[in-house]
Amino acid sequence: MTDEHTLGGREETLERLETAARKRWDESWAIRAIHFADGTTQAYAFRSRGLVDDDRGEKTLEEERLYVVDERTIYRRVHVHREQVVNVCEEREVGVGTLED
Repeated sequence: MTDEHTLGGREETLERLETAARKRWDESWAIRAIHFADGTTQAYAFRSRGLVDDDRGEKTLEEERLYVVDERTIYRRVHVHREQVVNVCEEREVGVGTLED
């Protein structure tokens, strides 16, 4: 099983994730979803349990996650390292619906 799963019925799956997260964690959760240009989507619901004291020398967070796989809802507790932006090299507004970037 990978960390994210490709969703078949995107809206239905996101609704299932929301319902499961609300039932399990009340109002302390979020859904991370990535929608790709080819039409596939990967998503999971999560809540952070905070920093973990470990020997890795990096900031390690513990998260609880829910995934929808076929008709099943899967729970995982994981340790993750987050990407951290160390420098913004460029930032600007771009026009939506244009080819400009």
